[in-house]
Amino acid sequence: MHPLALTGNPKFIAALIIGFLFGFILVKASISERKTFINQINFKDNSLAITYLISVTIGVPLFYFLHKFGLINLNPSNYKFWPIVIGAIITGLGVALCGHIPITSIVSLGTGKVYSLLVLIGMLLAFPAMQSIDSFLGNYITNQPDPANINELAQNSLFFKGQTIMLYLIPFVCLILALFLRLIQRSSSSGKGGSEGSSQKKEQPKK
Repeated sequence: MHPLALTGNPKFIAALIIGFLFGFILVKASISERKTFINQINFKDNSLAITYLISVTIGVPLFYFLHKFGLINLNPSNYKFWPIVIGAIITGLGVALCGHIPITSIVSLGTGKVYSLLVLIGMLLAFPAMQSIDSFLGNYITNQPDPANINELAQNSLFFKGQTIMLYLIPFVCLILALFLRLIQRSSSSGKGGSEGSSQKKEQPKK
């Protein structure tokens, strides 16, 4: 079986359909809202983390079997550990500051949030800024030694060397974490509702 390789109009139509469905899901799940990111960072609302964990729970076996049956190609290349770690830290700080990632800012702009346009402009300006920093820091960071066997671990991951225990472990752990966060969220929301109800009862004047 050959991997999926759409070209021309079918590729364009498939991109439109997938983009529409993905944007619809982001809006319905409130992931396109800046408030969702801010509440997650402040541990007030776990919806973002739950959505991410559920997507990993579904995505890991999905990509595994698509690769196993030859519908997609997954060819990991060697990577440098420290540039990824530093990039992840910078990305996390950016998300904490603006409450968006690129895809959610685009979806948010599509829903009419003008603030998202400023976020997109800031993200675009980050490219030349990072290129200028990379000119004198990139080589230093890239040349730092990686942790032992990190590339070997990636190459021997569940997709490529038959390490199928991860196929069951990763989705299971993510699903348990998602259920745990959901239970915490429900208990906290019910607690708030109960306290608000009791306070309202106390405020009612006696007849």
